[in-house]
Formats: sequence, C-alpha cells, structure tokens
Amino acid sequence: MTKKILFALLLICSLYLHASAQKDSITISGIVTDFEGNAKDSAFLEIKGRNFGKESMYETYTNSDGRYSLKVKKGKYLALASMKLCEYPKSNSLLSPEDMRLEFWAWNVIAEEDMELNIHYHRLEIYGVTVFKIEGASPGYTIYCRPMSLSKYFSSPKSAIDYTDLCADPDLLDVKVTINEVPVKINMKQKVKEYISDGICNGYLLHVDAPKELSKKGYDIFRIEMTDLENGDKGEAVYFKEKNGYL
Repeated sequence: MTKKILFALLLICSLYLHASAQKDSITISGIVTDFEGNAKDSAFLEIKGRNFGKESMYETYTNSDGRYSLKVKKGKYLALASMKLCEYPKSNSLLSPEDMRLEFWAWNVIAEEDMELNIHYHRLEIYGVTVFKIEGASPGYTIYCRPMSLSKYFSSPKSAIDYTDLCADPDLLDVKVTINEVPVKINMKQKVKEYISDGICNGYLLHVDAPKELSKKGYDIFRIEMTDLENGDKGEAVYFKEKNGYL
C-alpha cells in the first residue's frame, strides 16, 4: 500500500511539473525559404540571449521541407538567426561566391505565445535592427539597421574589408516595411556612419508611417525587406517592438 501511495504521489508531481513546464513555454515554428519560395532544408536556427557572445540558448535545423519548430521558455530574447551553414562565407563554405548567402535576423524576439515566423534570406544581411519613436516629432517610427551586401563584400579589397562600405546608396536601395503584415509608407531613408569596435561602417535610418491600426498585443512586428538594385542582393529582418509599459 505504501509503495502504491508513493508511486501515486510521484506521478502527480511529475504531471504537475510537466504541466508547469508547458505553461511556461511556447513554440516558434515556420518555414525557411529563399525569396522565390524554395524551401531551405537543413537550415540552422539559433536564439541568442542578452549576452550575444555566449552560446545559443536554443538551436534546431529545418527538415527536408524547410520547416522548423522550436520550444522555448517564455520571455524576451536578443535575436533569432537562420541560414544554411554550408552557404555562409565565414564557415569555410566550399560554394562559389555566387552561391553563398547571408543570414536572416529577427531582433528583440518576444516569446509570449505560440507563433509562426516564416523566414526568407538571400545575399543581403540586415543587421542590428532597432525601432523607436522620437517624442514630439512626426508620428511614425524610426528604424536603424545595417544592410550588408555579399556582392559588395566579394568585390572589395580583403585588406580593408572591415572599413568598406557594404551598403547601397539610397537611390540604389529598395526598401519595403510592414507592421503586423500591413505595408507602411517609407518617408525617409538616410545613409549614416556607425562606429564599431574596429572602425567605421555604414548603416541606415528609415522613417515610416504608423499603421492605422496597431496590434492588440503588447508588441508590434516589423518586417523589413531590402534589395540592392545594383547587384540584386536581397534580404529581410524582423523586429519585435514592445509597447510602452509592456514587460
């Protein structure tokens, strides 16, 4: 009898802990493709915590259909990145420069509930995205990001690569922005200099209209797509913008 009671208590505790873990976790899932809709099998996905330099907090790979599913603890994460590692120049890729790619980034990822995050990437990386409002200024949002073209990377002298301008000029950079999947007007795109640890690089400031209706959630999702019209390099990034007083 004592053994049966002990077993029952252990079973109850196990079920409680499992239910608690389920309640504290969410699932991020979706499909990874190129911009023509071709699935990327075996693409790597990682989620970074607030300490960017440390190992990934969560990792997974896409299946043969380009689909992925990742269970994570509820919270806010610095970034999610994805691409096939065999295509990445800095992973000793054996591909020709024309077949190499740069990664997708989602920034300030808010993992509050199960969500679908579909990913596209090509040869333009949109790094370091930040979205903010300037109080007392025109309504809308200011976006900072650093678009980097892989074609420009390979056409630049290797000795000066860290100091080379990898951004297209404004008249050669096509930009599209959606907020919660609704396209918004781009009022300004301005090339600016950014100071980094080993030199100066170039980034962009964008100003976009606010959508007529914002999400009823505690955050809005910005999706930025850019194309370098000089060489056709394309990329996208996502940013989760929390509202005032959220988290």
